[in-house]
Amino acid sequence: MRNLLTLLILTASSVLWAAGSAIITLEMPVGARQLGMGEVGAAIADDATALYYNPAGLAFGPLADEWRMSYPEKSEKSPFFTKIAARTRPGFFAKSELWAGTNNGIMRFDGERWLNFHSVLLEGNMKIRDVVRVFVGTERGLDEFTRQVKKFNNINTPEDEAHIVEVRLPWNLVIQDTVTALLYESRTEKLWVGTPKGLFRFDGKGWKTFDSEFGKKHITALTNQGATLWIGTDNGLFSYRNGAFEQKGKVLPSQYIESLVWSEMRKELFASVRNAGIARLVPKTGSNDKDRWSLFTEEDGIIDLYPKALAIDSSGHVWAAHKEGLSHFNLRKWEQVRFENNNVHDISVDKKGAIWIATDKGVWRHLPDYATASGRKAELERNPNEKEPVKKDEWNHYHSGNGLSSNRVWVVLPQGNDVWFSTGNGMEQYKDADYQLSFFYEKLLPVLNIPDLYHLFGGMTIPLAEWGTLGFFVNFISFGSTVVSDEFTSDELVAYNSSEIVGGFSYGTQIGKNWGLGVSIKLFYSDLSSGASTGEEEATTFGYAFDVGVLKKDLFTRHLNFAAVLANIGPSVYYVDKSIEDPIPLTWRIGLSYELLSSVDHKLLIAADYNRETVYDDDKGQPEPFYIASWKSIAKPELGGHGFTAAKNSLLQGVINLGAEYTYSNTVALRLGYLYDKTGKRQEVDLGFGFMLSDVLQFDFATIKDVGNNDGVRDGQMRFGLIFKF
Repeated sequence: MRNLLTLLILTASSVLWAAGSAIITLEMPVGARQLGMGEVGAAIADDATALYYNPAGLAFGPLADEWRMSYPEKSEKSPFFTKIAARTRPGFFAKSELWAGTNNGIMRFDGERWLNFHSVLLEGNMKIRDVVRVFVGTERGLDEFTRQVKKFNNINTPEDEAHIVEVRLPWNLVIQDTVTALLYESRTEKLWVGTPKGLFRFDGKGWKTFDSEFGKKHITALTNQGATLWIGTDNGLFSYRNGAFEQKGKVLPSQYIESLVWSEMRKELFASVRNAGIARLVPKTGSNDKDRWSLFTEEDGIIDLYPKALAIDSSGHVWAAHKEGLSHFNLRKWEQVRFENNNVHDISVDKKGAIWIATDKGVWRHLPDYATASGRKAELERNPNEKEPVKKDEWNHYHSGNGLSSNRVWVVLPQGNDVWFSTGNGMEQYKDADYQLSFFYEKLLPVLNIPDLYHLFGGMTIPLAEWGTLGFFVNFISFGSTVVSDEFTSDELVAYNSSEIVGGFSYGTQIGKNWGLGVSIKLFYSDLSSGASTGEEEATTFGYAFDVGVLKKDLFTRHLNFAAVLANIGPSVYYVDKSIEDPIPLTWRIGLSYELLSSVDHKLLIAADYNRETVYDDDKGQPEPFYIASWKSIAKPELGGHGFTAAKNSLLQGVINLGAEYTYSNTVALRLGYLYDKTGKRQEVDLGFGFMLSDVLQFDFATIKDVGNNDGVRDGQMRFGLIFKF
């Protein structure tokens, strides 16, 4: 058989990587997003491909659970954000939205930014006045509204209006007062807004004001039951159905409704009534039926007659927030949970059945035992005659010492995996990271047309709450079939199938403010001569390596990130002859990234990486260990030289990667990159794009254009990537 070393050189030279080392799959970059940006990724590291580029990226969102300030606004004495409502995700390709009421109108969160306007695309011969008429829903004051919209869009002349394509309509054209109630009705996709001056509805295009039908009442609470909207005011409870309003609950001792919640499980409406307690309504189901009311007071076990907020949990239990604590109705009786020396403001329930309580001293998350799988199972299996077991309720406290920036929390709303808080410092978010699955494929060296020469990658990240994030990955290359002649019988051809696989896991966690530390442990198997003739040794090897990386967020200024990774630390390997060892590609990876532009619709990210392989042999031709090679290869480059010349030659021995990414409306991304590798004789421009198809799915594509005077074996190479979040 032809000398095995020749086969190794042939394989390595065919992909132009790691010419001085073995196991080139350890250095095969992944991710169509990063490869469309010149193969940068060490300082970005914000998706599942961080498992390759920098495991320290697992320490931060969106890969890790994290707290973040979403919209800063000092409001220690009274809340700036008064109410929160969510548009739940109705379909696979839909995106979630969040609405917030403030003390001077409403705002909308589109997944990235808070918007104080609604955007409309002009179609056909539409004028700005036409769009404004639809938006405000009235002809009254239309001239003034149109003037305000033009000013908001910097339209000063008819020529300006003739060239505008997208019109931004400020929300405060209609809603200018403190929002006292807010509800997004998913069934009809309508937003209901209550203020001290009346009831409003937005249908996605324009507003409807209910002055003539309902009057300018002070709205205090909103909830819905199918097609019925329940409206609480400071002077009565009302229902709205099929265009008609009807007052309810005239029998109650007080008509000031503080909060409303509908129990779909029991088909009951609960209302907190100021100076009266908690009322329960079983609505009539027909014209011959009657509404049935009952009222819970202190004699029934609630804390006081001034409940502020209500919530229904996954088991149908009712929770009421009072100034001094909680009242809990377990469908049999009321129980009390008191908060000493504290004020409770709001209460809400997440999809897992946990109760979130907003107070002056932070937020409590309470997971009752009956809401857990083990608790429900124990309750079902318990004999009615048995004594009730000791509860194993779970309590967690979040405050300024472990996540929140302010202890004073006015409003809390769980939405999907996230929880939103209106605090003394503005709107804050606890982002419960999604699991991420990353898939990547590329056919290598298309101009050589080598069959079965391709590259695959799969990775998965698993957030571990405050412990950080864990990831698993597999990186695989098929080198196809190599046909060589037997060294003894020149006319006999032998085919060898070659491949390499690298698999392992990564872990990243924060080690201080804006500092992340990550490590990857990798196992690899290389088979360069599978299918060899009987009696011949196969060129195979296996071993291990690990990476260590750090990531610093907001270095010197916001949005500037720095990364440093020492990758592929591990022992040398051999294929057939133990006396001939090959080092694995020990590599320094240094990166910077900066978000140059960050606006509502536009984001521009620039990044740079420097990859330097630091393989170094001793005087006997044996590879040096990593703790020597990692610096000695830099100090004594292969091209030689002294002083400045040595530094220059050392720098040029590495690979320089530059990239940029422009994202529009968090939906479409365009990418451009440049790669320069003097040692590998590569000069390439990378082009790519990406589509964020929904909150859960992202598709990326990249290709290579060779711009140097080289053989260009990667010219036209296409890469495909997919990221799935769940």
